[in-house]
Amino acid sequence: MTVEEMEETLNRLGLEVVSVNGFEVQAHCPAHLQRTGKEDRNPSWWINADTGAHLCFSCGFKGGLQSLVSYVQGIDYEQVTAWLGSGERNLSAALERAVRPKEIYQEVTHITESMLSAFVDPPSEALLSRGLSANAAKYYEVLWDARNSNWITVIRDHHGKLMGWQEKGYTSRSFRNYPTGVQKSLSLFGYSQFNGGDMIVVESPLDVVRLASIGILGGVSTYGSAVSKEQFQLIRSASRIIFAMDNDDAGRSSSLSLLQLCQDSGTEAYFFNYSHTDMKDVGAMSKSEINTGIDSAKHYVRGQKALL
Repeated sequence: MTVEEMEETLNRLGLEVVSVNGFEVQAHCPAHLQRTGKEDRNPSWWINADTGAHLCFSCGFKGGLQSLVSYVQGIDYEQVTAWLGSGERNLSAALERAVRPKEIYQEVTHITESMLSAFVDPPSEALLSRGLSANAAKYYEVLWDARNSNWITVIRDHHGKLMGWQEKGYTSRSFRNYPTGVQKSLSLFGYSQFNGGDMIVVESPLDVVRLASIGILGGVSTYGSAVSKEQFQLIRSASRIIFAMDNDDAGRSSSLSLLQLCQDSGTEAYFFNYSHTDMKDVGAMSKSEINTGIDSAKHYVRGQKALL
């Protein structure tokens, strides 16, 4: 990127430029409060306009342009290019020039179980707002960041090893993965708790907890509408699969892709029926609405397509 393009990008991210020295652009560190508990009042964060590499010399926050946009906007890596290209000036080409892996710092964080001790059980009012029970939240390791009022959903691989967690705002739309770039596409939320039988596949981890809170076990989450090949292989281990992706454009597109995967692999599956409700996802439904959607789920078998 040029310096002008980098300044434009930082402005869109809500980061005020403090100074420019050649290709080095200085601003207040966007991660300082979370990492240190204090606002960055004496800025030591710099980003290189040419390479996209950034570093805070005070708190150690570092990475590349992709990880910066992902962190600040709370979006996945694959959404970064689309975000950059949605501005007044299309910066996608500039991003390609900036992405030079050998020159970009990568945030490497050693994750340990003890790090979860920084969080507490979710407060009753937050649980009530989502229709979640305290027992279900504990069963699925849903925690709470009391300092920032964020939901914490733990990410583990299919062997149960801690990979990181997601932070989701309670009253805000803030969202981020920790550490940046955690490979959640290799896991399913709730898979460690899955004990066989019906598997209900949803997008949001908190929707898994909602299902359990009303007595419907077997939920797993793909952490979004995209379903990786690795996740699909884990899903295929279930004796009966019910896909309940969100009732929106992204969710319907995902369901069509999953239908094709089922057809190609000869995997038998059902698809949640939303025809009786205008709700976006199962997390917003009553128990009777969810049961109706499951009981009338559309069946797919090899060589036969369901009507989505």
